[in-house]
Amino acid sequence: MPKWFVALFAFLFGAAVGSFVNVCIYRLPRKLSIVKPPSHCPHCGTTLTAFDLVPLLSYLWLGGKCRYCKTPISPRYFLVELLTAMLFVAAVDRYSLSLEAVLVSISLAALVVIAFVDWEFFLVPDEAVWALGILGFFKHVILISNPHGILISLGGAVLGGTVIWLIGILGRLVFRKEAMGFGDVKIAAAVGAHLGATWLMLPFLLFSIFVGAVMGVLLALLQRRSLTGYIPFGPAMAIAATIVFLAPPSVINFVLQLYGISR
Repeated sequence: MPKWFVALFAFLFGAAVGSFVNVCIYRLPRKLSIVKPPSHCPHCGTTLTAFDLVPLLSYLWLGGKCRYCKTPISPRYFLVELLTAMLFVAAVDRYSLSLEAVLVSISLAALVVIAFVDWEFFLVPDEAVWALGILGFFKHVILISNPHGILISLGGAVLGGTVIWLIGILGRLVFRKEAMGFGDVKIAAAVGAHLGATWLMLPFLLFSIFVGAVMGVLLALLQRRSLTGYIPFGPAMAIAATIVFLAPPSVINFVLQLYGISR
């Protein structure tokens, strides 16, 4: 099968999944069912037709507005569909057309949900975290030829959650306020279930801290939030996990060497 065809299929399928990701981002923090009612305009309540829901194209065709009430649609919908499509293509490029590529792709979609919900609502949706963790356990049980795969996965979950929990305790002692929420602990545990109790946990944690620091500085420079204010850490961990999931081993090794660490 030609590589371009696989990439095109991954892009189109990813965009379709991105449409569902948008549903999750909108409904999960509002405690709404992701199944019913059918997709509708949140402003006028009109049920949307299939023509209104074509990933990416409908947004462009309708000029970013509801067909019925002409209310502007948040560009986040287009961005999420495009981002998810691109992540699916990256997963297929990294793992070829395989079951692992499918598991990683769906895991990346869950990370997109986590990142956007936590960014907007300072809330980590349990449904997305559970999906991410279960996919990690499944990957170790099915794909990794190690009879102790489930223990490695559980060890990674415990390790990830414990490290972030300890960082939260340390931050509370130093800054005299909440440094990490329990949602952050759950995200780290779910990612740990994917990576297992292996050396890959180290670059994940290093990337998370680095990305979180960069986000904090950028937000302060943009005067959106102060450096001492609370910044959701979920997006930083989601970005870090995405990097570790998709980056080839040579890139991970290079980053570790920058910190003076060798495998």
